[in-house]
Amino acid sequence: MTRLSDEPEIATLASELGLDWRLNAVTEIVAFCVAKIAKWIKEHGPVATIAELEHVVCEKLGLTFEEIREDDDLERIVQKYVALGEYGFAGLRHDFDESTFAAVLRRKNAEPHASDQFVAVVDCRGPKAARAFFSRWHEIAHLLTLPHQRQFTFHRSTTERPPTERLMDEIAGEIGFYDPIFRPAVADAVRRAGTLTLDVVGEIRQLHCPEASFQATLIACATRAPIPAIYVEAEMAFKKQELAHIRSGQGDLFPTDRPKAKLRARVAVPNEIARAAGLRIDRNMQVPESSVIHSLWIAGDGSDDPVHAETTENLTDWKHSDGEAVGDLDVRVEARRVPDKVIALVTVA
Repeated sequence: MTRLSDEPEIATLASELGLDWRLNAVTEIVAFCVAKIAKWIKEHGPVATIAELEHVVCEKLGLTFEEIREDDDLERIVQKYVALGEYGFAGLRHDFDESTFAAVLRRKNAEPHASDQFVAVVDCRGPKAARAFFSRWHEIAHLLTLPHQRQFTFHRSTTERPPTERLMDEIAGEIGFYDPIFRPAVADAVRRAGTLTLDVVGEIRQLHCPEASFQATLIACATRAPIPAIYVEAEMAFKKQELAHIRSGQGDLFPTDRPKAKLRARVAVPNEIARAAGLRIDRNMQVPESSVIHSLWIAGDGSDDPVHAETTENLTDWKHSDGEAVGDLDVRVEARRVPDKVIALVTVA
């Protein structure tokens, strides 16, 4: 698979932005966006929260957001802008299918320095609500990387992930939790609480980015915490070899030979301090039955079953398929069951 930085359209975008595409184009473009935001903050003055940062960035871009939370909202948005002579908005009635997260339109009748030269319409209905915060920063990323020589009229973000869309995700992940604001906020919260917990993450989210999903905020906090931490997401999955066997279409002689999915750490995101401290859980490792993560999964979906638990475990229980443990370290595991998976925060006990 071609690296994102080596994709021709990413190199072209870097060149159009005046960047050296011969270096890592993705790194260069992300740094370009971060530097642009830093310049705007310097011009604006101190910015304390991510919500305030979004306001400053949108003001500079001439971008306003409209959200679809109920089906009637889409028609309201269409009529609002059509009444202003923006007839291109009528097409939105047909653009927001199940695969579409957001769309950005450039107004034809807006004043040159109006705050709504661009209008981003974000679908917040149903399961898309969890991605709404990320969708906003994804669309901001598109405008941050718009070369002066390109004409922009309309863009739609969908479940399809061509190289440019994957790049916008990279940028959104970086600027949505803007490090100069968010990292000190996490450090301060951890210092006051003495550690990082799911409750602390909730407090940080409420104060700095209430529109972000809890999971996105948890990942951002874990990766920026001044203590060793790993974000883990466990769900039923196969080993790599098992999945390859299934996809090959080869039949099994006996039904008992067929691979069975097991609870695995499908996502494991450690911070740099965790790596240095020997705190390690590898991606796709089987979750040991002794772990509270496994217990929460087994609990099922009954209304009386626990959805949150925490305990102290030892990494000797986390083993590779050859039986070798990832380490010998007491860890605090705090887990929460959500639809189809268990999310967890792992820190040193």
